[in-house]
Amino acid sequence: MKPAEPPMPASVVSESVLRRRFIFLTLGYHPDQAGGAFRYVAEVAEGLATRGHRVHVVYPSAVSNPEQEVRHQVNLHRFPEAQGFFASNWITENRRAASHLKALLSDASPSLVVLCHAFFYPSVRHTRTAFVSLFTGPWAHEFRFSRTGTSRSALARVVDRLAAFCMHQVEGSSLRNARLILTISDYYVRSLTSWHPGLKTSMVMMSGGVNLNRFTAPSDRTELRQRWGVDDRTFLFLAVRRLDARMGLSMLIQAFSKLPASSLAALWIAGKGPERDALQSQIDRLKQSHRIRLQGFVPEAQLPELYAAADCTVVPSLALEGFGLVLVESLACGTPVIGADSGAIPEVLSPLDHALLFPTGSEPALHQILERICSLRLSLPTRTACRTFAESQFRWDKPIRAVEVAFPHAQPGESAQHS
Repeated sequence: MKPAEPPMPASVVSESVLRRRFIFLTLGYHPDQAGGAFRYVAEVAEGLATRGHRVHVVYPSAVSNPEQEVRHQVNLHRFPEAQGFFASNWITENRRAASHLKALLSDASPSLVVLCHAFFYPSVRHTRTAFVSLFTGPWAHEFRFSRTGTSRSALARVVDRLAAFCMHQVEGSSLRNARLILTISDYYVRSLTSWHPGLKTSMVMMSGGVNLNRFTAPSDRTELRQRWGVDDRTFLFLAVRRLDARMGLSMLIQAFSKLPASSLAALWIAGKGPERDALQSQIDRLKQSHRIRLQGFVPEAQLPELYAAADCTVVPSLALEGFGLVLVESLACGTPVIGADSGAIPEVLSPLDHALLFPTGSEPALHQILERICSLRLSLPTRTACRTFAESQFRWDKPIRAVEVAFPHAQPGESAQHS
């Protein structure tokens, strides 16, 4: 049975853009699954659909979701997440993904397959499909970092090393066999040839974006802060992060705890993850529960309000920050951001103000910048300046256009021209 496709919106494709079909193969899709990479895929997919293209997204999901759905003109094709050990899950989910991909390609319509994670490289290899790679993070490196700081048996550490080796090999194969690599930052462009020596596949830096209609400044910020329970005198620092070791949240808690009580500052950390209990124990041990709060997972609909209620967002990532949607989402809501000079963070913040950066992994440097902000010795950009910067630099037009231009790379006989 041929998968259904959404109707083409009237008069949305410019004369210079052909109506084409795009198939995204991803580990998740926003808002079914939380995560910056999944939100990135959703924004690009919906943007392409708005421009009149036929867009399909194939991904594993909870069994409670329908197998097929059209959302915002995007065809969603879900298959059940496997419930077992990693190796068996990998085999099962690739088999299911390959089945969906084969069905979509059965009518021989020209299509661009966008592989959003090396996890599904066996699926495209099995179907012998030409594809481009959308690179949003190094699989093996992120896996290794997720294991740091956790107590592991000798056998578990051996298994971890073997798993990381396999992940790295599969990722390298997927990148070498892609017709084109689309990356989200110059940091990834530089790093890929270091992580995978000899990689010769052409790369295009797409950058990232922010939904400027969803993430926006409130009409009455005073009333908003009252609803969130933020006192007028309180300077609220905010971190919106997955709670794992790579995000530097333990260091942030330690640095913030050294601010004097007279600073009238508070720190809220929004997110979920494996480090929650350890972070809460640290807060309790430092006797900071009256000033530092773990907010837990904040639904997407409430995120713009939370950003806008804060006075400053903090992004203390220790490594592998590929773009950081939290940076531009906060700026779009008018809230300035300080961040570690790690990964792609400087690419986002330096053009606004280089003083917003602090050395990665340095608790004293982080404490110093927090203290300078509280004592008014560091002037943050105005809320208007933050919003204007986000509007001028981080629209989704560039990433969406980059995927459109990538289409000829998967089509024999067509010439590929970059814009």
